[in-house]
Amino acid sequence: MLKGFRLTLGFLTRIPVNINWEVRDGDLEKGIIYFPMVGLVLGGISALSYQVAAYIFPDIIAIMCGMLALVFATGAFHVDGLADTVDGIYSARKRERMLEIMKDSRVGTNGVIAIVFDFAFRFAGLCTGKMLNAPLWLLFLVLPVAGKMVQGMVGYKGTYAREKGLGLFIGTLSGGRTLVCSLIGILIMTISFGICGLAAAVTVFVLIYGFRRYVEKILGGLTGDVMGAANELAEILFLLCLYGFFRIL
Repeated sequence: MLKGFRLTLGFLTRIPVNINWEVRDGDLEKGIIYFPMVGLVLGGISALSYQVAAYIFPDIIAIMCGMLALVFATGAFHVDGLADTVDGIYSARKRERMLEIMKDSRVGTNGVIAIVFDFAFRFAGLCTGKMLNAPLWLLFLVLPVAGKMVQGMVGYKGTYAREKGLGLFIGTLSGGRTLVCSLIGILIMTISFGICGLAAAVTVFVLIYGFRRYVEKILGGLTGDVMGAANELAEILFLLCLYGFFRIL
């Protein structure tokens, strides 16, 4: 279990992980059950950075420090996927050209807009986090979990959109491991924010599944970039849904 967690941690983050054993085919896919826990590690880094900065700087700057720590810890891994996905599917080109655009290392106008709104929504949501009657560090802690807990559902029984390439988690995940990944994430959200966290987590699953179907209809399948985009969207949607359910419930 520890080896699987370390392998997954090394894959999803820039945290130095010494992997001194043979990695076999399928090992990364089995690590899907550790995705929410990796989210907690990333959230812990982000929350700690916020807390330390909050002792020195005004809250608004401390929030930016917490967000920046997450970027450094992940290398903006999923942000890049979001930009590539938006550049591709909103390019008004044919499917083959969309996939080519998504592989291009350059970021287009649509991708830049997506990145700006990604960070803008995240920053605004965290700045008003005290409205949730919960410590802001807790929001920093669990937010990355929201993005990781939907990854199994996005990749499960999916079809890789390209003829060749690495679709590590697309169509290769078992139903049991996918379910465990989802349930761990939902449990963390429920423990953290009660019934509102549970309702928000379930709503995020529904919305991200809709996103998956939308992309599949356009591209005829999924790519790693789409999974990255789903991560970013899930975090933003969880923030928005959490606020909504706190008002309702």
